[in-house]
Amino acid sequence: MQANPERRRQLVEIERRSWQLWAVSLSITGGLTFGITLLLYPALEGYAEHLEFERHYLPQLVYGLFVLVVLANFYFIMKQRELNALRNFIIASYATSAANTGNYAMDTLTGALDRAALVELLKAETVRAEKANARFCVVIFDIWDFKSFNMREGNLVGDLMLKELAMLLIRTIRKADWVMRYGPDEFLCLLEASSREGGDAFVQRVEKVRAHVDRLRSVKLLVGLAEYKPGEDAELVVSQAERDLRKGTGAQAAAPGVPA
Repeated sequence: MQANPERRRQLVEIERRSWQLWAVSLSITGGLTFGITLLLYPALEGYAEHLEFERHYLPQLVYGLFVLVVLANFYFIMKQRELNALRNFIIASYATSAANTGNYAMDTLTGALDRAALVELLKAETVRAEKANARFCVVIFDIWDFKSFNMREGNLVGDLMLKELAMLLIRTIRKADWVMRYGPDEFLCLLEASSREGGDAFVQRVEKVRAHVDRLRSVKLLVGLAEYKPGEDAELVVSQAERDLRKGTGAQAAAPGVPA
């Protein structure tokens, strides 16, 4: 398999962040350890009994600095594990991508179809549906408040979430169906020969699978769904799915307790 420039860029960025993380970790740990040593040194030399401040507050200060060392190292270990998970996922997703891409353009980040393929795909599916007098369903998934998550956790972690959602959808669809990255944090699924009821069943399957994915179970997915019937305009059906999605967005924005 030929190396993918996007994958190389992502892996290089992960390595850079990993080295930065270790450098910051060693600097902070060294600084806090040095501070503990400076506080303990007078006490070890027998001078602390002459210093009122040290006699009363030395144990608390040493304990506080020790806790900071432990917490700092725990944080850096968790971040390093996160980077390792992202590195492994990037390698695995490119090595075992099961996306149904045909001859259409592919999104290099997620392994799903690129949005540039939408017009051509809709034409092909419309012709197929008209010949068979069949229907198909369009389902759009949107990660609620993804921008805030990206700003809080960083772009690499956001990329990992997008990859995991794309892989979840790819594993859940049938072989005849399609998954497309429709927007920065949106995915469009085209379900061949499916009614609206079939689309609802697909959404339920996605939710069941998502409940077992650690990084995705805590996020909120908004869903827009529309059904194509023979004789209709397929692009208008996509617009209907978008409107259905925006209804959910508006409801979430108005709902109390939903994080902004």
